[in-house]
Parts: sequence; C-alpha cells; structure tokens
Amino acid sequence: MKKTIGLFLASMMVISLTACGSSKNEGSNTAANGKVSIIITNGKGEIASQWEQAAKDFMAANPDITVEAVSGAVGETINLVDKLTASGKTVTMAMMSPDSITNKYKDFGIDLSAEKWNEETVYGVKDANGVIAGFPFSIEGFGLVYNKKVVEKAVGGDFDPFSINTRDKLKELLDKIQVSGVKYPVAYQTENWSVANHYSTQFINQAEDPNTIVDQLKAGTLDLASNDVWNGYYDTLDLLVSAQYNKYGERPLGKYYDDAHVSVGKGESALLFNGNWAYDSLQAVSGEEFGFLPVPVDNNPDNPLNNKIAAGPTNVLVINNAATVEQQEAAKKFLDWLVYDQKGQDFLVNQAQIISAFKNNSNKVTNPLGAAIAEAVQADKTLPFSSNFVKVEDWGSILAPDIQKYIAQKESRAELAKVIEAYYKGQN
Repeated sequence: MKKTIGLFLASMMVISLTACGSSKNEGSNTAANGKVSIIITNGKGEIASQWEQAAKDFMAANPDITVEAVSGAVGETINLVDKLTASGKTVTMAMMSPDSITNKYKDFGIDLSAEKWNEETVYGVKDANGVIAGFPFSIEGFGLVYNKKVVEKAVGGDFDPFSINTRDKLKELLDKIQVSGVKYPVAYQTENWSVANHYSTQFINQAEDPNTIVDQLKAGTLDLASNDVWNGYYDTLDLLVSAQYNKYGERPLGKYYDDAHVSVGKGESALLFNGNWAYDSLQAVSGEEFGFLPVPVDNNPDNPLNNKIAAGPTNVLVINNAATVEQQEAAKKFLDWLVYDQKGQDFLVNQAQIISAFKNNSNKVTNPLGAAIAEAVQADKTLPFSSNFVKVEDWGSILAPDIQKYIAQKESRAELAKVIEAYYKGQN
C-alpha cells in the first residue's frame, strides 16, 4: 500500500468541485442553491486527479449533489480527516485503512450491511461492532515479487509461481537463479512497515478468521515459540535475508527500498518482498514483467498457506454518522455509482488502476502486479490481508524494531516471541 510508504508531507491538496456561482455554509447539509453538499476524502494521493474527475462525473449524473473532493498526500489518510474536522468541517465520507474502523475510528461509521453492493463482493469490512461499515475501495496484495525474465531463464522456460509451494522448492529456485548467473537472487528491504505490518503478521492467517489468533494473543493463550506457523514464517525469512541469497545479507538493515527495486527491476536480483504497489518503482527502471510467488511457511505442498497470496481491501470508504441523513444518502449514491455506473467502474479500474472488489466490474488493471493479484482473487488463491487485523501503527513503531533486531541477529526468536506476546497482553 503506497499510503504506508509515502512521504508524510504536511501539505494537502483540496479540490473544490462545487458548481460555478454556488455557495454553502460549512458543515451544513445543503448548499444555498438547494443541493445536498458533501465532503469526501481520498487517502490515496497518487490518484488525486482521477478522484477529481470522478467527482465531476458523479455530479454530472447527480445534479442535486455537490461534492467537495479532498485529497491528501500519500500516507495522510487519518490526518486528513482530523485536519478537516478540526477546521470545523464535517467529512461526509472518508477513505481510511480497514484497521482504523476497529480502532481509532471505531465510532465513526454507519452500518452499510443492507447496501445492495454487498451482493457483488465478499470484502465489506466490519467495524468493532461486527457490522459492515467499510466499503472496499481498493484490493491490494503482497508476496514475493519476482522478475519473470530472470526466473524463466533460471528454470529454462515457462514458470508457474504457484509451483513454489514449499520452502525447499523456494530454496531450489534461489539456487537455480544463482546458477544462472545472478549472485544474489533476493533484494530484501527491511523498512518497518514491510518486515512488521506485512511480513510478520502473516501467521495470523493460520485460522480461517485471523481475529481468532489475535484474540488468543490478547488472552495469552497462544505460545508463539511453539507455534509451527509463526516459526515457519521466520524460517522462511531467515532464508530470504541470509548472506547466501540476499544482496544486503552482510548488513541486512538499511535504507534499501529504492536500491532493491532497481536491482529487481533491472534483473540484477530476482525477488523482493512487497505488494502490487511496488510496480511503480519497478516500472521506473525496467519494462520487464513481474509476478508474485506465495510465501511458503513449511514443506507441506498441500498447506493452503503455501499456495495463496495475501490480498484484501487496503482502503475503505466510511460514511460519517455525524453527517446529516441527506448527506449520508448522497454518499451512498456515490458508492452505488462506483459499483454500478459504467463511468464509476471505469474510474476505479481503468483510470485509477485499482483492483476492484466487485464481481460485476469486468475491467482489468494493466499493472502486471495488480493483474496478478486480481487473477489470484478470481482463482480463489488468496489469504486475508493480515495487516487489516492488527494495529498497523503499533506494529510499525512498537514491534518492528524488535523484528529488525531479529533480522540483524541481535535478538533471538524466543525473545521476539516474548515481545509480541507482551504487547498483545497489554491490549486488554
């Protein structure tokens, strides 16, 4: 998710799309000309211009609604809502991360369970009360990104990424890549969001509902040190960050994000751990094709964890319960427009290059990594997006430093297990 890795800029861009000559009072539900006036925020700064055009197209189809579309810098989703609220404005509908509606903004949204669009998706996000309050705006996924040209050369032809469904098969692939002439098959960057929020939360997918594992951790009934899945992901991480295979293995901690993408983009390395949002960086240095490998957790080829890629909603639209009924209904119309209107569907996938969560949207993203995630979704080869079930800020600031120490071999796995367990016991 690019929102988690962008620069946290203090500036924000506000695009006012009110009709020419109209005026309205801040926080009121109707403009002076009788239109319903709403504010919708966009946390994906990279699609600000598309967001502006979408609001214009929506207003053209709904002349009784005036939209003020607000976009913030990448990474500013939560701050954007806070800033507008502090300035006296009522945000009608906000884009935020799924974990926000079960944590910081657990009292923000309204119940969207009865909305028709739920028939077209399984990705509606539930709030702390267990009701669907989050409209799944974007689907993203993560795994082992690979350079297809490099890997196909190493294996001598066509390559099925889902054939790498054990740790031993992954090691065998890394060995083949080295034999083909690539000294370091892996370029493993170790930013806190990557090693913690993404990689290190995958173990909670061992239960059909990841919340089950989170609840066990909070209750102190899950012993990580003896948990096969938790250990399995770190066994695989040990392989990926090792000096044998990792370009940065001798000094695994550092600011390697850009260099890792250049390395894999140019084919100097073959794999990195990241998500479909990484394509922009890879594309900047290479026109080659890329795909995803699952992250194997053990040597059982029948283990579903070895055969699927983590994917799910990373941005949701939430309607403010403090908005008026008229504003809430106008916001619901915008959500329906995204799902059912041809221009709404086009905006989501073709213009914004977002993987749609809705079955009735036949448009396909052209971003190869996004397409790979979309294909995995269609083929039922996905696991829940594990970051959605944790407090992302905490994993990035509280737990990530210990995970990084583990990678640098300055903290034992047993010590790391105790740190994570202690954190969760303190969440009760």
